[in-house]
Formats: sequence, C-alpha cells, structure tokens
Amino acid sequence: AQRVRERYSNEGYLYAQVAPNYEKTGEEVDGHPTVNAQLLIEEGLQAYIKRVIIAGNDYTFDRVIREKIFVLPGDVYSEERLLQSYQNIQSLGFFEVPLPAPDIRPDPETGDVDVIFTVTEKQTGSFSFGTAVGGGVGLSGFIGLDQPNLFGQGKQGSIRWDFGRYIRSFTLSFADPALFQSTVSGSVSLYNSTDRFFQFATGRRRRAGFSTQFGVPFLNSLQTRVFFGYSLSRTSYEAFSTAQDRTLFGLPPGILSSFSLGITRRTLNHPLFPTSGSMQTWNIDFNGGPLGGEGNFIKHTGQAQWMVPVGALGGGESGQGSIQFALGLTLRGGALFGDASRFPFESFWLGGVQFGEPLRGYSETTITPLGYYPERSAAIQQVFRTGNAYFSTTAALTAALGSTVAVSAFFDAGNLWEAPGDLNTSKLFRGSGFGVQLVTPFGPLGMDVAYGFDKTLLDGTPSPGWQWHFKMGPNF
Repeated sequence: AQRVRERYSNEGYLYAQVAPNYEKTGEEVDGHPTVNAQLLIEEGLQAYIKRVIIAGNDYTFDRVIREKIFVLPGDVYSEERLLQSYQNIQSLGFFEVPLPAPDIRPDPETGDVDVIFTVTEKQTGSFSFGTAVGGGVGLSGFIGLDQPNLFGQGKQGSIRWDFGRYIRSFTLSFADPALFQSTVSGSVSLYNSTDRFFQFATGRRRRAGFSTQFGVPFLNSLQTRVFFGYSLSRTSYEAFSTAQDRTLFGLPPGILSSFSLGITRRTLNHPLFPTSGSMQTWNIDFNGGPLGGEGNFIKHTGQAQWMVPVGALGGGESGQGSIQFALGLTLRGGALFGDASRFPFESFWLGGVQFGEPLRGYSETTITPLGYYPERSAAIQQVFRTGNAYFSTTAALTAALGSTVAVSAFFDAGNLWEAPGDLNTSKLFRGSGFGVQLVTPFGPLGMDVAYGFDKTLLDGTPSPGWQWHFKMGPNF
C-alpha cells in the first residue's frame, strides 16, 4: 500500500488515500485459511505547484539554489522530484546540514501547494594551511585560499601553493557553474609545478601550463552534462646524475596540446559520502596531431558508480543524525591509443592510493603489465610500470555518520595491460579491507588497511599480506 501511495504522490495525487482490505473466503488451501486482498483507493484531486519559495539565504543568490530544484510552478506535484531537489540543495555545501524538510503548504480551496525550502547559510570561504599526503610526492605542506561560493553566486575561486621535499607547485583556478547566468559552465586553471615522486628516486618533472573547460546540459537534462575543453602545457624532465634507470626522466622536454570531450551524469546525494544515486562519466582526450605539440595519442577514461541505501541506525523517526548504510559498486577503466612515449605520466599506473589509479592492498605502482613488482624493485625499469589500458572495480559496504565521517568494508580488483588489445578481466589483482574517511579542519583524511591476495615474490612465489594506506589534504 505504501508503494502504491508513493506512485500516486509522484503523479500529483498528494491527497490519495490507499488502504488495504482483507476478506476471509471461508476456504482453505493445504489446510490454511485464505483471504481476498484488495487495495481501496481514493485518488482525490491532482495537486499542482503554485510557488517555490527559498527562505534563509542571506548571502547565496536565489538562482544558485533554483538551478538545483527539479520542481517548478505549474508542475504536477512529485514527491520524487521534491526529494531530488532537497538532496541537490544539500549537496551544494553552502548551507548547514541536514536541511529542514521542505515545507508543503496546500491551498484549502484548490488543493494546489506552495513548496518552501529553508536553508541556513554557513561559512564557505577558507584560508587553509597544513600538511598533505598524496599524489605520490609524500609529505608536503600547503597554503591555500578557497571560496566555493564567490559573491554568493556559486562561483569557485582558489589559490594554492604546495611545498615540500618532493614538490613545489602553484595553482590558480576559477570556475563558474552558470556563465552569464546561463546553463553553460566554465573553468580556467593556471599551474606551475616541480615534483619528484618518492617511488621514483631517479629524477624530477617540471610542468607549466593552463587548462580551460566548458559544460552544457545534455538534451536539457539537469543531471547530465557534456564537457569540452583545451589545455596546453610544457613538460621537462631532469634525471639525477646518480640515476642508473633513465627511462622516465631522461626524456627531452615536450609540449602537450590537448582537446577534451566528456559526458557526466550524476545523481549522488553527497559529494564525499553518498548513500544513494549514481554517477557515470566518460572522457576522451585528443593530443597532438592537428593540435600541435609532441604528443600524438587519444586517451579514454571512464568511471561508473552506483550507491544503494540498505538501512539506517538511530536518528528517530526523522532519520536525521542516523548512521546511513549503503552498498556501492564502482567500475573504472581507461585506454590509450597512439604514441605517448614523450609523456609517460599520461599513461596509466596502478596500485596504492596516492599515485595513478587506486588499488588497495598493494603499494604504489606495483601492479604492472608484466605482473606484480615490489615498489622500487630494480628488476623492472620504471617506464615498464606504465600501461596503456587498465580496469578496476570496487564493491563496498559504507556507513556514513553525517557528512563528516564514513567507515567502509571493501573489495578491490584490477589490472594493468601494455595495450588495449591485451585487456583480460579474468586475471585481476584482488584486495580487501576496511577504511575510514574523515573531514577535518585541515582537509579530508583517509586511512585504509587492505589485504593483497595476489602479491608475489620475484620468483613468482605467492606472498600475500596486509598494506596500510594513508592520504590527507584537499587532494583526497
């Protein structure tokens, strides 16, 4: 009866009454009495939305919030679209959460309704400094200025300086989700960085360049967008005089000119700890050729994620403050066609959580097209740790404690291949474990411990074992 009631609510029958009715038949089947079951339905009038009102936004413009709302004046009332709107507003990150439930006010004469979304502004701009662990550059410091709701119009501006033994990087970026108050989004980023990777102690890489990207709705969808962009950068390498393996950092400098095209559909209910919804994205980078530069390759990357709520613990009838449980499945993959030898860091790396594609239970970059090789092993040249195709998947049971803490039990599997034609998902490296993710004043922090089932010694002898993973900072 409840599901039938929900179906009616999604078609505008806000006042529909659905009641089960059971009548004994006086007959028996296999010795058990039987009944006739009926649903008594009184549809009532169909309700329409008169007004959609935003309250409590002292800083954020109304239009920023309305862009996230799926119900409009004149629409047939839909409880499903109302819930999607509520989740979208909450996921903006500009307001205190959880938001109060939307206030539905019916007109006693017509039965049509006003919908009121009430928000409470919170501090969004931040000046931050601290430490970060990730990106393959070990421990580093950072200083940053970030405002995700610039001028109350949902524009995003940030300046960030990273510094440490292995990295010196400066990034300036700006993004507008609604250029000139249109449905077109845009972003631009300038960067200059010098980095070493602690798993590659033979040299360093320098990069300088810019990137820009624009996005438009796909077929007027509020959940699906098409993106296109252009980037131009110069990369140079420096091999240390003591380095015997110069396959990564002994390369000449090169210009990389890229045009990107992608599509993303997103219905996840939270940016960090989703418990429902899905996300699918596919991106193609065209490098070199008529665009110029030294690269000449096409790179495909894709990801799909699904989250299904499976229950809650505590929080009372409203559910606010409860622990939300969800099952999740994520698929990731990529393929590179052409010649990217001048830009080996554009290829794929697999293993760990800090550099390249993640696979827990294994150290950084230890999954190679030639099999498992321990980190910094001299038995394999550094450049042969890269591959031109990869696939990985994650299944997880997550418990989200509000919007700042989540714990999970997970299973990862994946592999890396030399060429897209070599892809074979029957042979995957497996890892399983537990993790916790936190949002702290110094940025997101994640800790995992995972058991790598398919680790081996250099002679091929199985050597499974546990691996700790730690990542901290805004790049988490």
